[in-house]
Amino acid sequence: VLSDTPGTAEVLPEIAAAVKGKTTIIVDGGIRSGLDIFKALALGADVCMICRPVLIAYYGGRTEGMECYFDKLKAELVDTMYMCGARSISDICGEMVRV
Repeated sequence: VLSDTPGTAEVLPEIAAAVKGKTTIIVDGGIRSGLDIFKALALGADVCMICRPVLIAYYGGRTEGMECYFDKLKAELVDTMYMCGARSISDICGEMVRV
């Protein structure tokens, strides 16, 4: 929202290092694709929230639109994981993305 503040991906590794697993890190904002989900998880997020695209999918196609969007996210995430050598969500790590 503020033009001179760092983006989520820029501060996420620092936040993850500071909390050291003592709390769940939920990322909200800027998640639009399965690749974005992969990056957030690799940088230290435990959970990704997706709001605006889901609402757009709902308004465009109701339940079917949301199902289509979630299928797209899953396919993109699985493809990204495969290309980076992650066979499960728990395999995703910071070394798989370039900061």
